[in-house]
Amino acid sequence: MSAAGPTGSVAGPASGSPSSAWATMAELGKAVKKGGGRGLALVGAGAVAGSVAMAVARYQAAKVDRSLPSEFVLELPLDRLHVVDAVDTSPLALLRGDTNQVELPKAVAALRRAAADPRCRGVVAYLGGRENLGGLATVQELREAICGFRAAVAAAVTASGRPPARTAAWAASFGEAGGSGMGAFLLASACEGVHMQPSGLLGLSGLESRAFFVRGLLDRIAAEPEFFAREEFKSAANTLTERGFTAAQRENLGALVGDMAEQMLTCMAGGRGVELAALREAVAAGPLLPGPALARRLLDGTAYRDEVQAAFAASEQALKEEKARQGRRHRRRKEDTRMARVPLDRYIRATELQAAAGAWRGHPAGWLAGTPLEPLALALRGRLQDGVAAQRSPVGPLENRLAVAGQPKVAVVTLAGTIVQGPVQPGPQQQGQSIDASKVVGQLATLLEDPDVKAVVLRINSPGGSALASDSIHHEVTRLRAAGKPVVVSMGDVAASGGYYIAAGADRVVAQPGTLTGSIGVIAGKVNVGRTLESVGVNTDAVATAPNADLLSPFSSLRPEQRAQVEAMVDSVYDDFLGKVARGRNRPLSEVRQLAKGRVYTGRQAHELGLVDELGGLDAAVRSAKQLARLPEDAAVVEHPPRRIPFLVQLLRRQAMGGGEGGGEGGAGGASLGRELLGAAASAVVAGSGAGAGMGLGAGAGGVQGMAAALAGALAAGGPQARAAALQASQAVQLLSSGEPQMYSMEAAMLASV
Repeated sequence: MSAAGPTGSVAGPASGSPSSAWATMAELGKAVKKGGGRGLALVGAGAVAGSVAMAVARYQAAKVDRSLPSEFVLELPLDRLHVVDAVDTSPLALLRGDTNQVELPKAVAALRRAAADPRCRGVVAYLGGRENLGGLATVQELREAICGFRAAVAAAVTASGRPPARTAAWAASFGEAGGSGMGAFLLASACEGVHMQPSGLLGLSGLESRAFFVRGLLDRIAAEPEFFAREEFKSAANTLTERGFTAAQRENLGALVGDMAEQMLTCMAGGRGVELAALREAVAAGPLLPGPALARRLLDGTAYRDEVQAAFAASEQALKEEKARQGRRHRRRKEDTRMARVPLDRYIRATELQAAAGAWRGHPAGWLAGTPLEPLALALRGRLQDGVAAQRSPVGPLENRLAVAGQPKVAVVTLAGTIVQGPVQPGPQQQGQSIDASKVVGQLATLLEDPDVKAVVLRINSPGGSALASDSIHHEVTRLRAAGKPVVVSMGDVAASGGYYIAAGADRVVAQPGTLTGSIGVIAGKVNVGRTLESVGVNTDAVATAPNADLLSPFSSLRPEQRAQVEAMVDSVYDDFLGKVARGRNRPLSEVRQLAKGRVYTGRQAHELGLVDELGGLDAAVRSAKQLARLPEDAAVVEHPPRRIPFLVQLLRRQAMGGGEGGGEGGAGGASLGRELLGAAASAVVAGSGAGAGMGLGAGAGGVQGMAAALAGALAAGGPQARAAALQASQAVQLLSSGEPQMYSMEAAMLASV
């Protein structure tokens, strides 16, 4: 069967052809005859239920289609929406208020569709805190999408007379309240016009990387950290063992921050049409008030949000259509001539539903469309599962089309979070998302057995984690390659340590220039809190059946022979890491050893050193996968597994979006509530016997996780930078408390937000 065309339809027999109809009816007859009366009843019930579901989906698509006006401005409300690789649907995300999330691949695809949509007359990006934008790689990928929108619209205007569309960016302030404005302004510089509120501040004052060190606190409570790292740049445990940056850590961070800043300044200067030297002077003088920013041509003007919206005026015809469509619900003031505005998340939902419903029209059983027999016919042909997936969620980050059985396709698997072996129980100590290796192994094994999947793209956004879990996923990657299915890795903001371990097994690695990767190294150890408990009158005793039963116990120090055993274990894991990178990258082991040592690189640095094959985003990775698998450019791309967003999360997201321009306040309030609850949990840990004793007891009860929660809660109100650094320190503490060898990059996690 040939690949789908531009509209997402699938080539095959004509929908009304006699041969297709006869084959379908024959299959129906066999099923009814075999099942008898009971089977017929089940078939009838299933057909009715399927038809109702189909009718509802089509009705929703038609309703949303009608809700898109004949001309509109596509709004990117990035002061409200959090850009992520994969939506976090955990209960803790609801607790933190992280319901306003949009997936980066969907945002990029939406901008591509908008460029070809003649109804879209412009794009306006509303920018807020740096936490909403993610890391530098995310900003770069969004920036490329906006530049692509501008180029595609310009070409369409020339070639087909498509109505022109402008791009603009607005922020109340770039970097207010202690946050850096570098990332937001980098994205804004891709737009034709950049505006800021008259009372705002242009926070172009460079980048800073700050870490927290708790060795002094551990000494005060008589806790003893014992860790072993390979090699000197592997610094995840430094937050526990040191009182400040080591020379190696400072050297690595300096190189990373310097290269990231250079990338940002170069793009900003090009986007704003100013000399790089002049921009450096502005950064040295920053933050800037509106007057100096305008004088340096970094802003096009000062305006409030509604004034930027008013710059996109609706035509008289569009205003008349809106009034006729809304009828009695029409409330627009006569003097309000602003063009209709469609938020990004609404546009994504509308266009995906349209594509999913439209995909059915080209199906060989299309002559049954709209009848109760349609779902049954699709089920008998083995295609109902793909059809339902297409109705419920997008079937790919690049194309929204029905991936039917028998059609070659590329599967995209997203791995976002810390790598762990087995599911993580939600709780206040959990920081962010996690990658369950046991689940990922099952997903990749499914793709291995699927004859229609010809290539796999792994989208990795992870600072690493468990060495064991990373190795499990790496093994499945090599199995896919051995079966003749190319694997291409697309790196997000960070794919370091365990994240790079997985990537090293792929055929090809694609990263953004600002991706944080490398950190080829291992760390293991524990924190001994035995003396901490003794200091508050708590003694422990144990009976063991073997000499090393207490090897990972947090209540005893490592004996010399145990230290040697842990050292040997770390060396073994590190040597295995080096060997897999050398084989995967086809490099001599001696070269890999020199590049490793736990050092973190930007994507641009890694590309120059041969650790990354290509600079680009997910689009580039998918193109590469199709080329390696010798698939046509329009081959189907499917998301595996199709993500299901729970109803409660959808409800909260719709309520937040329904708040219009005030929607961002709801998200901020939810996040504030989450931080308050984390702070309350920390207070519970340290209550009673004083901070030191409380932390010690918490650590004794669960490794050092009580201390991790206390650390996060105590610094939750310290501003964006303090909060981010505290959460990363807390994450490192939790990982290292397991005693298992870890492939985790503290530097990459720290710099994941620009």
